[in-house]
Amino acid sequence: MTDKKYDIGYGKPPEETRFSKGKSGNPKGRPKGCRNTYNILDVLLSKNVTIMQDGKPIHISKKQAILLQAVNSATKGDLKAIQAIIPHMLASDARNEAVGRNVRDISKEDQEVLDLFIKGRLNGKTENN
Repeated sequence: MTDKKYDIGYGKPPEETRFSKGKSGNPKGRPKGCRNTYNILDVLLSKNVTIMQDGKPIHISKKQAILLQAVNSATKGDLKAIQAIIPHMLASDARNEAVGRNVRDISKEDQEVLDLFIKGRLNGKTENN
């Protein structure tokens, strides 16, 4: 033990039993890369299945098969399937709109600034030259 007086109690373990710096308190804990529920689900959903579409067998992932069934159910009028798909449709539309925006949607002043910038870069000139 050490020479100095040391109170031992709640939140004050003896110095010799404390964790040393750089050493884990749980050395045999969960190993890195351990399979959790999300990893297992991802592996299962990525496996391929064969389905018949238009009289021909096609190979798709289980994830695609689930989505295909949901879309087909929604198309037939299943309200629960429709409620499940509509938020994803809206998100997809919003994402496609954001990607589809054109540079022409900006103001004339901003377009002029961009044109000057591009011309300066393409010619290798800057304002200071």
